Amino acid sequence: MNGISLYASSSPWFILLCIAIGAVYSYILYSIKNTLWNKRTNYLLAGLRFVLVTLLVYLLFGPVIRYFENTKEKPLVLLHIDNSASLKLTSDSTQRLAWTAALNKLRSELNKDGIETSTYSFNGKQEPDQIQFNYPSSNLNKLLQEPRQEESGRNICASILLSDGIYNVGMNPGITPSSAPVFTLGVGDTTDQKDVRLVAAIHNKLAFKGNTFPIVAELAHKGFSGKTATLQLRQGNKVLETKKITLSKNEIQDPVEFRLSSETVGIQHYVLEVVPQTGEFTAENNNQHVYIDIVDNKQKVLIAAPSPHPDIKAIQAALSAKENIEVSIFIPGISDYKADNYSLIILHHFPDGTNTGKKEFDALVAGKTPKWYIISNQTNIQAFNQTNNLLQINVRSGQKDLVFGDVNSSFDRFIMPPGLSDLLSTAPPLQCAFGDYVFKQDGLPILFQRIGRVATTKPLLSISANRETMVLAGEGIWQWRLHNQLTQQNTATFDEFIQKCVQYISNDSDKRKFRVYPTVNDLQSGEHLYFEAELYNDIMERIYGVDIALQIKNEEGKTFSYTFATSLGNNRFEVKGLAEGVYKYTASATLNGKPEKSSGEFIIRKTSMEALTIKADFNLLRTISNKSNGVFYPANNVDALLAKIKERNFKTIIRSKESLNEIINLPWILLLLFALVSGEWVIRKLNGGY
Repeated sequence: MNGISLYASSSPWFILLCIAIGAVYSYILYSIKNTLWNKRTNYLLAGLRFVLVTLLVYLLFGPVIRYFENTKEKPLVLLHIDNSASLKLTSDSTQRLAWTAALNKLRSELNKDGIETSTYSFNGKQEPDQIQFNYPSSNLNKLLQEPRQEESGRNICASILLSDGIYNVGMNPGITPSSAPVFTLGVGDTTDQKDVRLVAAIHNKLAFKGNTFPIVAELAHKGFSGKTATLQLRQGNKVLETKKITLSKNEIQDPVEFRLSSETVGIQHYVLEVVPQTGEFTAENNNQHVYIDIVDNKQKVLIAAPSPHPDIKAIQAALSAKENIEVSIFIPGISDYKADNYSLIILHHFPDGTNTGKKEFDALVAGKTPKWYIISNQTNIQAFNQTNNLLQINVRSGQKDLVFGDVNSSFDRFIMPPGLSDLLSTAPPLQCAFGDYVFKQDGLPILFQRIGRVATTKPLLSISANRETMVLAGEGIWQWRLHNQLTQQNTATFDEFIQKCVQYISNDSDKRKFRVYPTVNDLQSGEHLYFEAELYNDIMERIYGVDIALQIKNEEGKTFSYTFATSLGNNRFEVKGLAEGVYKYTASATLNGKPEKSSGEFIIRKTSMEALTIKADFNLLRTISNKSNGVFYPANNVDALLAKIKERNFKTIIRSKESLNEIINLPWILLLLFALVSGEWVIRKLNGGY
């Protein structure tokens, strides 16, 4: 039921005070004898003034009206539908129509009993008739948890999961607790089917032109013990190598290795395929697509320092994780200097004021190779100011600041690794010289210094606009890498940041006025493909509104054409509908009457996880139900499930909502006050008063 009550912050006795004030006010005003109107009119005017003053005084105490609203909320049952492709592989259209009919029957019968239903699949909220069993992966834990979060706050009394129990992404759904019972309906085939499948193709993403590289195939089978399988490695329509394998009694076979090389630079597409056996259940899992980027040369990086330091090891480890970066170290007395065509020289705590390795260091500084200076407690700041051409540090005293790193949000020369800001906000601080930091030339801060909670504009990591010099103004980044390992169980964020810094400074400065590139060059099928476009005028200012023609060509030579234009705040264009494979693209535009072009390539990888496991796992479904006080049923036993749900006798709940509103905010109060004032004024006017 609904209700309403009056609430005031002051004592109810104040109402008497308000009445008294109103009475005194009206008595003083209308007690004087008046010859303009009769006594009855005088009483009426006094009454109107009494009510008006009493209300105004009472409103000064801020009285509040409290509303109570009670609503009935029916019980809600969530239907979670596993619409993954594995179910399509193990069923026919008649079976899938039967599942849809069973779901519709469930909804209809539950609705008749006053129970609401909401249906969710991997695609989100859907009607059962709209569900297509073609989703490329199975994250059953997400399928169970996300609808509960979306329907949070409602009277969720149970969940019904229709699934084959196969999951290949996310956590084990059998260990995630549930506050409401989960009833499971098992679909799919629980029998072992005769099948040969390629479990994985292990390879490097990057290889070098002319070098030999391996591709390792991992196979498994059911029901073909003693048979001979033919494994092929193809590129396009050309079979590069064929191997015969005798399938053992074990399900998992020994790995099979192919070794090959390529003289063609760019992304190469290879296909590993097991020729289908007679009587094999499906050939959907008989192949794996391999994409390897063949590059012509490596970036060579030299780390030079007068003496050892843990920062050097951290940087070396981060760069060595990138296959196309070759790292050399020069520390006088420990490792010799090797002259080479380096892409970048990293100078740690140099100059330190000593003559250690002076000949080699002088040659390194005098060269035109880009340089990255890292300042430490051993660095001679005065000598550093004379040596580098980017940063001047005016030291105020010998003390050191403990400095945290803050990412410069306006730095857009490359995309920062995900999680970098979180990493830097909790990582140990670096030691930096206390003083003023002044750029000698146009410089771009990548990281700012933050002292405690105080953000500053002092550069911690900065690079010159011409990308010839970069300076890290503190030592101790080895602690960042350890902190990354401690908090994320890997060093991926730190390593990627160091790699991107090195790649940006060591690559030739890109002065092109027109650039178009995919935001991600390596995608899984089903992921969004976006192209980013950058256009510049003669003084390298960003411009917008120019028509861009984009042509994308697949491996068969088929061309897909698109046109788009950028606008302020929107430099992206989404491309949809491309199948898996290697694609080359060319974008063109006209700037100031001159044609400009930009080209590149990207990969869309085939997602075949659903074909790797096709045997339904009803034991997992039973575990999910048993842990949540639910029950497992085969999909053809919907009637028993309905009876069990009705047996639970889920109840409608009453939710009470309370709201407060100050009386002075009510429109009718204003109207009442206006009516009292107007009424009194009109009566006085009609009787000759004012």
